[in-house]
Amino acid sequence: MTKKSYAITRSETTATKTEGCLSDNGPSAEHSTSSMRRPPTDRYCLVYIIMLLHGVGVLIPWNMLITIAPFYFIQYKLTYFESQDKKTVSYYGQHFFSLIGIFSQVPNLLLNGINILLPTKKGNFIGRIGVSLSAVAASIISIMIMIPINSNNWIDTFFWITMLLVVILNGANGLYQNSVYGLAARFPQRYINAIILGNNLAGTFVAVMNILTLAITTHPIYSAVIYFSIALSVVVLCLGSTFLLKKFPFYTYYSQQAMETEGGENFIQQSPINWTTYREVFFKTFPQLLNVFTIFFVTLTCFPAMTAEIKPLKGEAFFIGDKYFTGVTCFLLFNLFAFLGSLGANFVKFPNRKYLWIPVFGRLIFIPFFFFCNYAPEIRGVMPVYVTSTFVYLLGAVLMSFTSGYYCSLGMMYAPKSVSTNHAPIAGMMSAFSLILGITVGLGFTFAIKWLIKE
Repeated sequence: MTKKSYAITRSETTATKTEGCLSDNGPSAEHSTSSMRRPPTDRYCLVYIIMLLHGVGVLIPWNMLITIAPFYFIQYKLTYFESQDKKTVSYYGQHFFSLIGIFSQVPNLLLNGINILLPTKKGNFIGRIGVSLSAVAASIISIMIMIPINSNNWIDTFFWITMLLVVILNGANGLYQNSVYGLAARFPQRYINAIILGNNLAGTFVAVMNILTLAITTHPIYSAVIYFSIALSVVVLCLGSTFLLKKFPFYTYYSQQAMETEGGENFIQQSPINWTTYREVFFKTFPQLLNVFTIFFVTLTCFPAMTAEIKPLKGEAFFIGDKYFTGVTCFLLFNLFAFLGSLGANFVKFPNRKYLWIPVFGRLIFIPFFFFCNYAPEIRGVMPVYVTSTFVYLLGAVLMSFTSGYYCSLGMMYAPKSVSTNHAPIAGMMSAFSLILGITVGLGFTFAIKWLIKE
């Protein structure tokens, strides 16, 4: 190496330290196809911030729907008001969390799976992200149009129209989510974790907003307008930021690197599908795919379907009143500690990918733990309550939430690094599919939990 080239290298290294996001050069050196080319820095962490924003955008519609559900959908839109003092929650209201979970996650899962198999022109996910975000925005606008309409006399029709919009929204969101993970898999590990951090940040933000909204207004129409307006604003912001990515040398470098194989070809362009390569990627990443599936199966079995219906025992004095109990102990607590868990994975990665399955499968204990809390006291049959202290329940909820964020981050970061760089986007999309599959199966399992608690 000449003195001149050495000087250039030193100046680039200095730039990395002063302007880069954390330390961008480590992972890229591991997978670089050209040892002489140094990756450009992510100046001012702008690409990282955009990935974080997309993490928020991926989950903000879902978080808005489930957080507003108790007082907007269940107690207002899906309730029969027979008189001023008499009201009856409809069948759809009683089973709303389980039903919306299925109608949300099944189309999400299907579009995730389809997106893995569709060839992407020049490995470019930007177009798919733009189309899917446009569909998400249109669905949110349609839901908002129905907010001021009185549905008391046509609850069945309102429910099915809402579910149709939910299917469209989450189908588009599945395409969006899968494409974002495929895109981020090209970058160093922490950029995938930025999406997961954004997921949990979205939940934390919505949970805080829920508490503030309850303090400001109790009218469900005003609350719904606030919620969905914010969701729409975030989606539009994500859409705009997507098209800025191509302006960053950091993005261009890793996109070109991901499209290069040893023969200089782009795997993602190949058509028809190379099943041999897909099979190879699947088997190499399978342990992490199973980990991601199990993490979200446990989490979505417990949250929000179970934890949203856990109440203090009658006569137990607790410092959080009934009005804020679910908002604080369920939604805020989960999202805050899941966020902290994901954040912690940026600094400590334990255990390594070989042994991650041990704590992941150990989390299965949370399902019976929450079941034997004071879960669904209104419909609980003969099943005893063994966890009689709300503080013990909160301790279990904190552990479940933190480990959900932490181990999810590890699994999602480990999967793309189990394969070569040019196959990392496929591994990232497979990880996203496993995530949604775990959510879908977990939500489906809540029907069995609900049936069992009534016996």
